[in-house]
Amino acid sequence: MQSGNEEWSSNLLDISLKGMLVEPPDNLNIDTSKPCALALFLGENASIHARVKITHRMDNGNWGLQWQHIDIDSLKHLRRLLELNQNDPSLLDRELAELG
Repeated sequence: MQSGNEEWSSNLLDISLKGMLVEPPDNLNIDTSKPCALALFLGENASIHARVKITHRMDNGNWGLQWQHIDIDSLKHLRRLLELNQNDPSLLDRELAELG
């Protein structure tokens, strides 16, 4: 993740079509009201690049992120990632319909 001149790695805890839950490093001092750039590397030729907004900070220090901008290729990778990790693919179709 990157915001301004700061760049850091975070642990991905959960991901959905609406956003992500991450565990940022301790003692990170950034303006959480500003959007961040995000790069999630899935494999050799697959990655998700997006702008995200930190929508909430949990008591345990984790952040809830909401997608602000995601390009079409990244969205395709996100959808495929979710399809591969979901027990019922129809749930993904329903979530997509709700976003539209």
